[in-house]
Amino acid sequence: MHKILLVIKREYLTRIKKPSFWVLTILFPILIAGLYIIPILLATKPLEKSTVLVVDDSTIFQKSFHSTENIEYRDAGSLDYAKAQLEEDNNLSAIIFIPARETQIPTDAFLYYRSDKPDVNVQSDVDRQLQEILRNNILLDVHNISAEDYALISDTKIKLHTRDLETGRDGFLEIKLAIGFILAFIIYMAIFMFGSQVMRGVMEEKTNRIVEVIVSSMHPFQLMMGKVIGIGLVGLTQFALWVVLSGIAIGGIQIANSDLFERAAEKQNISQIATKGVDATAQLEAVQNEAPLPEIIEGLASINFGLILSLFIFYFIFGYLLYATLFAGVGAVSDNETDSQQFTLPLTIPLLLTIICTVSFMNEPSGTLATWLSIIPFTSPVAMMFRIPFGVKIWQVVISAALLIIFFPLCTWVAAKIYRIGILQYGKKITWKDLGKWISSRS
Repeated sequence: MHKILLVIKREYLTRIKKPSFWVLTILFPILIAGLYIIPILLATKPLEKSTVLVVDDSTIFQKSFHSTENIEYRDAGSLDYAKAQLEEDNNLSAIIFIPARETQIPTDAFLYYRSDKPDVNVQSDVDRQLQEILRNNILLDVHNISAEDYALISDTKIKLHTRDLETGRDGFLEIKLAIGFILAFIIYMAIFMFGSQVMRGVMEEKTNRIVEVIVSSMHPFQLMMGKVIGIGLVGLTQFALWVVLSGIAIGGIQIANSDLFERAAEKQNISQIATKGVDATAQLEAVQNEAPLPEIIEGLASINFGLILSLFIFYFIFGYLLYATLFAGVGAVSDNETDSQQFTLPLTIPLLLTIICTVSFMNEPSGTLATWLSIIPFTSPVAMMFRIPFGVKIWQVVISAALLIIFFPLCTWVAAKIYRIGILQYGKKITWKDLGKWISSRS
């Protein structure tokens, strides 16, 4: 055990002293904080006031554009006059020009703007009002339907809410899809990155012939496990720093926007009480009558990040241990990166296949494919982390975790047999047939 600890200490200290370790450690929380705050800023940022000049040679759209809170429409005389105004007045944003009709119904319109203000919001609103005004004119002239009557028909809509039957909380499926994909991708990259470090570390020691000296004083299994655990602790240290730094950044964001997050949490809790039959109708109506909350904030407030963090740590640890031992075996039978490719490809296929299948998971997070991939040990770390934000049945998590724990010593046994023989093999191209013989040997 003492010898394993020495290897663990060496691998751990060597890697955390590298500048690249600390650069990645600091950059990742900044990225997470950015992904967290950017949607909030976009959802809460007020739009700039824009002024649009209207030149209507068709006479259909005159004085028909309605100014909004963010966009003001002004009728202008001629296109040349409007262009001169746009060039002189920096407060003007664009010109909408509708040429004279060659047919009964106008077919073209032009939006002129300065190169420094191609405002997408203005373009969208102009396009919407053009279609609306033209439609209302056709409805009234051809079908004798007023704009008010049509608005009453078209605006009568019902909003569909996805809501959990047990908790009463809204589903926020789009937000859960984004979080699930990010979690699956992070754990895929973490397992692959740190597993590859194990393989490269073994290959370097083998190529430099250092391993011959090391195995003269310890068993190859001790060396392999020390390397696997040491690099795994590096990964856990980095992940712990990511969690702490990201938590500080996200906590600061929530404090800065405390009113929004408190209202989101209150709305979720009252919705849950009302769903369970408690008389909370008055409270629910009061919350719903307040200023609307951006959906991104409500969705983030509904996520159980504590559960996600706990399961992420578990699946990272055992997923890494399962793959890292196998990567160590690959490193032991390879003299260079080229030789290792024939063995690393089959190892990475399950993880890569699961990432590809997340497109299918988006349609059915609890479907047959997603369920089975979240149970099979070689795919469960990625598949289960994608499914967790949607809610997974307890028995599926238990079976998935149990199989992952069971398969780890099995993979360790296989890798140890390969490592023991392969680490001292030089100048010979190892084949799958050779690996089969080493695994099946009784020695």
